Amino acid sequence: MGTSDLLALFTGIKSFCKLKGEAAGYFPLAPVKEVFRVRKTLIFVLAIFMGFSLWAEEKTFPIGPIHVMPLSQFIYFAVASENPGSIYMLNLSTRDVSVLYTRPSGQLSSFTFHPEIPEKLYFANANDNKVFRVLWLRDHWTEEEVVWEHATYVRDIAFGPEPTFGTPVPKPRLTLFFSEATGAGGGKIYYIRNNRPVLYYRVNVTWAGNFAFDEDGNLYLSSGNTVPASIYKVVGGTLHTVYSHNESIKGFVVRGGKIYFSNWGGAIYVLDLSTGEVEKILDDPRRFKWLSDVNFRG
Repeated sequence: MGTSDLLALFTGIKSFCKLKGEAAGYFPLAPVKEVFRVRKTLIFVLAIFMGFSLWAEEKTFPIGPIHVMPLSQFIYFAVASENPGSIYMLNLSTRDVSVLYTRPSGQLSSFTFHPEIPEKLYFANANDNKVFRVLWLRDHWTEEEVVWEHATYVRDIAFGPEPTFGTPVPKPRLTLFFSEATGAGGGKIYYIRNNRPVLYYRVNVTWAGNFAFDEDGNLYLSSGNTVPASIYKVVGGTLHTVYSHNESIKGFVVRGGKIYFSNWGGAIYVLDLSTGEVEKILDDPRRFKWLSDVNFRG
């Protein structure tokens, strides 16, 4: 019920009360207490209807599972072979490449930005068991800090909606997911809750640990550095092949109906899920070896 409806309701009730009041001698000669009684009744009825109106508006307010920033003209990528590792930014308009961040030491194979605070950068080295974080402060990055330490190697990381049980919540809390993988033996995806790892999904196919979520919170996997390679969508716990490629498919991101993926060489491709068309947006094997992850900022 909108404002105009409430005003119409108010006028109707007021006219009705006035007629009833005049018939009973309340208006204009009724005692003051009788006038107050009718006005109190009117206010009470309006309060009930306004309460129903506000409740209905809150219940129907649409909120998506994952808040993401609009796509920018930059896509970011990591190269696992470099030491120290860096995160690069590719201008999708000019195809120019520049460096966003370089570690003091150590490799960098997977990364993600916080969806709601894009100044926060999280990353991991697939041959280490730690997840690191740095923060951009106006003109510099803060020192690396360890935000998670696992019992074995952390292969990939991503933010996603924390699973809920029972009544769905309109806006699930975002939390950090990470994977461990053994290659041919599959692996596991965990999320962090109350500073503890919680098993989210067990993978039972050949898998290097790469995964991502789309805007609706759907889980996708890639088979990794195998040839040919595939991208899967998890539906009801079951893997469904979305796309197969004659090169490796390592880290990837799903955004705006498209999948941007790295080929474990020097290239980045984009797959249009609506048409099935694939375009190569970066190809520089002389400069980049083992291109391992791609992402958008926010």
